[in-house]
Amino acid sequence: MRPLQYISTVLILIYSLFCNSFTKAQSSSPLRYLGTNLTSIHFIGDLHGDVNCAKEWVKETKLVDFTTTPYTWIGESTDAIVFLGDYVDKGSTSSSVLSFVKDLQTTFVNNVVTILGNHDFFQVLDAALEYDEENPHPLGHPQHDYAYSFVHPEEYVTSGYSPKRDDDDEIMNAIYEALNFVYDRRLEGDVKLCTSESCMKNQDTNNADIFTSVPPFLDNEELATRARERLTTWRNEYMIGLHDSGLLHWMIEQPLIAIVGDTLLVHGGVAPEIINYASKVAKSNEITVEDSLHNLVNKPFTTFFQQNLNGDEGRGANSIKSRLNEGYAFEIILSLIQDRGYFKQNGCQKVQNVIDQLQQEKVNRICVGHTPRDYAEEFCNGQLLASDSSLSRSFRAYGNLYCPLDERFQGGNGLACSQNRMVDQCEGSISILTRKTPDEEWPRNVKTLTMNDLKQYVGLKDEF
Repeated sequence: MRPLQYISTVLILIYSLFCNSFTKAQSSSPLRYLGTNLTSIHFIGDLHGDVNCAKEWVKETKLVDFTTTPYTWIGESTDAIVFLGDYVDKGSTSSSVLSFVKDLQTTFVNNVVTILGNHDFFQVLDAALEYDEENPHPLGHPQHDYAYSFVHPEEYVTSGYSPKRDDDDEIMNAIYEALNFVYDRRLEGDVKLCTSESCMKNQDTNNADIFTSVPPFLDNEELATRARERLTTWRNEYMIGLHDSGLLHWMIEQPLIAIVGDTLLVHGGVAPEIINYASKVAKSNEITVEDSLHNLVNKPFTTFFQQNLNGDEGRGANSIKSRLNEGYAFEIILSLIQDRGYFKQNGCQKVQNVIDQLQQEKVNRICVGHTPRDYAEEFCNGQLLASDSSLSRSFRAYGNLYCPLDERFQGGNGLACSQNRMVDQCEGSISILTRKTPDEEWPRNVKTLTMNDLKQYVGLKDEF
């Protein structure tokens, strides 16, 4: 992964080499979704593996009837729901969130837009790519090797992709006991749940293997071997499940950057280096900046994975040997889904710079996820909407730690996991942008809707 400063230099040097791959601008931007006749947009931030709260928030938009099969759109044709990405990780129902959001997006293609976040992109890489010592993972090793933030261990046994095994609970409790040891000593950045060869072979003081260096595995080689083998099996079965269920194929068809209403949607942010580069490419090829961003980001991403998953190489999960290298799309995507520059010095100036260069599409604000807060907030006089309001209950309770979410698992009841407990009630907020008619300008400020504004919530374990 290259530093952003290096990316900027490389982009300026290489943009002239592939200018000929772009076409003239069409009558509307390929980033534009749902047309221009919308009268309301509901922005829903990072869901992080909490399908029950995902359903609660959509239910409370009053736009979808969950009592019918398939679901029924009961809002107006000019109403919209936008999901800002990060459907997976941290919680234990990520595949269910993906399935739920996919069902909404594919059923209501004229009303629902979904973009991908960094965790979704990383899961695509982990599920689709083949990686070994000769052809390493583009991020060095799969993200699920980390002892925090990524695929929650319970996801493997609750997703339905793995058969029930007699010693599942024993293995899971042992993993939790080891994680508890790590978390209580604040070593989660130094210890990994290694199942990939690159992780196991490249250990150093900043990359210890939990199965060789942490109790209960440290003094029990037999348990360590079984636990590593089971985790490897769970992960393989999970990736196969994502592929065979169609969820992986759906993910690669979603945009990483889009425009809905007067709002640019991007999970992290568009850094100055990226928007300036896109503008240079646009000018050189006599296309719009919106077309340029699409050609630099969405198009190569979807094209690469479609061709490889559906072509000769794409025989299943972890089958793609080639890498996403066209036009430095990989580096640009990493910047878009991880940037947090809008919340640092001169953030509003960076927002304004992007808006100024997207005037053809009348973009007046940017909506991002990725940076968690207690509630959705506005900044920069309404030009920046921060939509990640920590909607996942497990994330609100435990942050990036993998603490037990099922009462069967007691191995993680240490200090780090016992300081908070996951609650039943959904928290956070979503934002709503409304106007009376499609002819009116969108208002500067959004309305914020919290669960406490509505009612006391019970029965969150019910399926709608």
